[in-house]
Amino acid sequence: MQLTKDHISSLLPKRPRDANKGTFGKVLVIAGSENYPGAAYLCCAAAYRVGAGLVSLATTPEVKIIVSRKLPEVTFLTFDEALEKISKAFLRIKDYDVLLLGPGLGQSVSTTKLVKELIGQKLPKTVIDGDGLNLLSKINNWWTKFDGEVVLTPHPGEMSRLTSLTIEEIQSNRENTAKSFAKKWGMVVVLKGANTAVASPTGEVGISPFANPALATAGTGDILSGIIAGLASQGLSNFDASCCGVYIHGLIGEMSKEKIGEAGVIASDLLPFLPKAITKIKTT
Repeated sequence: MQLTKDHISSLLPKRPRDANKGTFGKVLVIAGSENYPGAAYLCCAAAYRVGAGLVSLATTPEVKIIVSRKLPEVTFLTFDEALEKISKAFLRIKDYDVLLLGPGLGQSVSTTKLVKELIGQKLPKTVIDGDGLNLLSKINNWWTKFDGEVVLTPHPGEMSRLTSLTIEEIQSNRENTAKSFAKKWGMVVVLKGANTAVASPTGEVGISPFANPALATAGTGDILSGIIAGLASQGLSNFDASCCGVYIHGLIGEMSKEKIGEAGVIASDLLPFLPKAITKIKTT
């Protein structure tokens, strides 16, 4: 099915007047590294901008300093650069409604160890993006090791690494590729690109109506993963959160193109459009 404004409007979480931050969920983000601190900022900011009640970032001390200056609303769990105390750092994982893993995390020996340890734990709803996906692709039969509900958000290159299909094979049959691997893995698959496809393990598929070159720039995928995590934290199922996230992400691309143009939009330009896009979906 093609995703529509009316359908997305019916799914968006309610905002009761007597709510508190706990009403709208807690997101734990594990993201960022020396070379990619911006990814951590973008996904945390996006989760907040779609209404998450609390966002915590587990990252290195260097990334903590950068993100705290840009986004003071984030709270932190800090691990040392060698990640030698992984278990202690993540004892609080059960306190969160959603885990977002991977944006800008890097692919070092230590982050590989981190991902291997995490996927063996009982996890909350989990969204995996970026280097989280690249690290999974190095683990044999990785999809059999999870205990929890998972959303994967690969672009075609990451999907190629996860499936061993060529990018050409994936792009020539995007909807069926997403659908077949969502069923095989028992996970929601968000295959990014023009007219992003969202597939559930039970065979449902949602197709984005948007194809916008304004979104073809670094960091926009980090924003999408943050949107999905933020919506999932508010009680939406992984599939519904992914469909809503993909639609909202496409809409802010359209809004930024109208305001700025097709060329020259950068990922951080998109963030202020997020609450405006949600209002637009609900009221027009």
